[in-house]
Amino acid sequence: MRVEIWADIVCPFCYIGKNNFRRFLEELPEGETLEIINRSYELDPYASRTESPNSVASLAEKYGFSLEEAKARMRGVEEMAGKAGLPMNIFATRGANTHDAHRLVHLAEKTGKDEALLDALFRGHFVEGLNLNDHEVLLALWKEAGLEEKEAREALASETMTEAVEADLLRAQELGIRGVPYFLFDGKAEVSGAQPTEVFHRVYETLTKNPTEK
Repeated sequence: MRVEIWADIVCPFCYIGKNNFRRFLEELPEGETLEIINRSYELDPYASRTESPNSVASLAEKYGFSLEEAKARMRGVEEMAGKAGLPMNIFATRGANTHDAHRLVHLAEKTGKDEALLDALFRGHFVEGLNLNDHEVLLALWKEAGLEEKEAREALASETMTEAVEADLLRAQELGIRGVPYFLFDGKAEVSGAQPTEVFHRVYETLTKNPTEK
């Protein structure tokens, strides 16, 4: 069975949802495996590639909230992550354009390290509050994932993997995806949002019992 996952690196629900999906994979019976394909999604493709403001301040400015109201609205997400067993320091997160990060994820896929890189990117953003607009930060996270720096540095200086990212975004439009994370099982069944493991199990069991159903 093939599962395609559209997610964005600065999306807290993607961070939580992918963690829940990983737990679902760990709970599968021994010997059962799925083909996982990570797809790119950009929540704000027009986000600045140079400015990286604190996310609390940005939320307050965008909607006219006070800083305290913005924190209150974000606190629930941090609590949600805690219940999922994930560290999160959401008040330290910084805005970023994720296009270059997605290009690196596609590059890492060539050596089967895309999941490791995504882990590093999520941790860098949601736990360490790193600036993902900074190419040196991206390179450091790339190396954290066990990858050689040279290829990534060359990619960041060019348009390498831009077509792959754009293809994912186009496919998301065709599917009518309006929010992430979005999980597509064998092109037949979808799961949207940071759902608990039980939801993934239900979809998986339905498809394995009725593989021709859509």
